[in-house]
Formats: sequence, structure tokens, C-alpha cells
Amino acid sequence: MRRYEAAALMPDLGVAWSTHTAPAIPAFEEATSAFARGTLVQTVGGPVAIEDLLPGDYVETARGPEPVIWIGSTTFVPNAPAGETMLTGLTRVLSEGFGAARPAADIVLGPAARMVVENGRLRTLIGQSRVLVPVSHYADGDRLLPITPAGSVQLYHLMLRRHGTIRVSGIEVETYHPGTAIKRQLGDALADRFLAMFPNVERFDDFGDLSLPRTTREVLDGLSLR
Repeated sequence: MRRYEAAALMPDLGVAWSTHTAPAIPAFEEATSAFARGTLVQTVGGPVAIEDLLPGDYVETARGPEPVIWIGSTTFVPNAPAGETMLTGLTRVLSEGFGAARPAADIVLGPAARMVVENGRLRTLIGQSRVLVPVSHYADGDRLLPITPAGSVQLYHLMLRRHGTIRVSGIEVETYHPGTAIKRQLGDALADRFLAMFPNVERFDDFGDLSLPRTTREVLDGLSLR
């Protein structure tokens, strides 16, 4: 089991804070493990550390400024027994790992972080060239380093009214969405416990559609070999 914390923007514009104990399984952990404490998110007022964001704050997205409606958090604990959690390591993206000022300084991302990757070959297959790929898939030991911090690290994720992307230190990263198969993955036994973390969401359909498809680096590399 794992402790999760959540803050949700309610219809009356108030913020509901809650703490939950739930299984340490991907369905729950992915909701809270994209950004390490200290990660700077671009807001309408400038960069703000993820731990200082509040539901209702406006962040810069690919569609323009939008309010954060939910923030989830959990703690990465090093050397957790294998098989008991997906939070077994983080990824340090070194300064300019993806080009000039991308990022401007080193950042640490969690296993739930996915970034936008462009591949022209995808246009003929799915009608668009942009997809979302886990940042950890690009860990190469040079520009992106897989790391296991010696101590605990607080991790976060955030959600908008619609799934989208935000700028994090110059990298376009997705906001939280549980995925289209989440209800089937959880089953009836855990569905209510999961939704309890989102008091501003009544049913799974309220999460809406994915704004971009998700894939893996392996799939993209396979396209490049054709």
C-alpha cells in the first residue's frame, strides 16, 4: 500500500485536499509520479516549482493558458522491494539534453512523465506526427541518466480540464490522464477507491479523450528502420 495526496479544484472554485491509502500499482502511482519536487512548470506568471502550484493556477499549455484542476503527489522511496512498486527509479535530464535550453538546467522526472516526440512517418499511419513517449525510454546514460536517489523524493502530477501538454523547462510534457483502459485495469473493487482521489470527477468518462496518442520508443525506432 502507498500514501497518496491530492488537491482538487471544485465547482465553487474552492480547493479540496485529501489523503488516500491505496495499492502501490501503476493505475494509482502514474497519477502522482511525473515530476520531482523542484521541477519548474511554466505558468502565466512565469516558472513555478511544481510543489508551489495550486489548483486554479493557470499554466501555459499547447492550447494557451488553462487552469490546473487537480494535483496528485506521492513519495519515491529508494530501494523498494522489486515487484512492489513501479517507482523504482527516476530520470535526470541534463541541461540542454534535447537542445538549446531544453532543459535550461538539469531536471528530474518520474516514471509517469511522457513527452512529445515528432516523427514524420507517423503522419501516413495515424494522421499526425506528434505522439507521447515515456521520458525514461530515452535514458542513455549520457544526456538522460537513470538515477536512484539516496533519499526519498516527493513526486507530483497535475491535470487540466482536458488532457494536454505543458512546458517544463523547455520540454513539452503531457498532463495527467488515466488512459482509456483505466476502468478495466482497476476492476470494480478498486474503481471507487481510484475515483475518490478525484472529487471533481464523477465518472471515468469525465476524464475525456487523450489529446495525443501514446506509444513507446521501440515502436518509433522500428518506424525509422523501415
